[in-house]
Amino acid sequence: MKLLAITDIHDRGRYAKKLSAVKRDLTLVIGDITYFKSRDFALKILEAIKTDRPLLFVPGNCDDRGLLHLKEVYGITNIHGDKVEYENAVFIGLGGSNITPFATPIEFSEEEIWDILVKVVNNVKLDDKLLILVSHTPPYNSKVDLTHFGEHVGSVSVRRFIEEYQPALCLCGHIHEARGIDRIGNTLVVNPGPLMYKYYAIIEIKDKQINVELCKL
Repeated sequence: MKLLAITDIHDRGRYAKKLSAVKRDLTLVIGDITYFKSRDFALKILEAIKTDRPLLFVPGNCDDRGLLHLKEVYGITNIHGDKVEYENAVFIGLGGSNITPFATPIEFSEEEIWDILVKVVNNVKLDDKLLILVSHTPPYNSKVDLTHFGEHVGSVSVRRFIEEYQPALCLCGHIHEARGIDRIGNTLVVNPGPLMYKYYAIIEIKDKQINVELCKL
């Protein structure tokens, strides 16, 4: 299974369209599709990315709150607070972010984040499938939540969830400068980097082995 992972598009629809040529089985958009634009504007960008293969997304903290309540349209599926099974994996989603100093549209307290994640995972039957967390906000105290100022600003609840439930993979974004790969226990954590700077990632999963390629347009 080949995954295309994209985050932090921030209105760059022209870059999104260029990814239509990238071969994949599943597209994952990890939030901040827009920069404080409408739900309909976000959907136009998602439609530009979509191919004949499924597209799963979570909204980011800079997206319209209306996206939280959108489930499926035009073959595009929102997995915030939900799960989707695809081939040998179960994907669970968390949109928005932990609380920021900027009062962005979609933010949750750490208690809310924990409740969302646990509610979803309690409804998951893995049956030997891989558990994959798609979270706009990264786990706290990792390589992928470190700002230019040297501060870790990710979610402690996402970190706790990873430590306790050990998903095979966590895909995140939010911190533009923290593009990279980390590991928490048995969990591989990947921030593809913002598409607004032409970054994305390709993840290949074969026989439960996960290989990540950080790419640029």
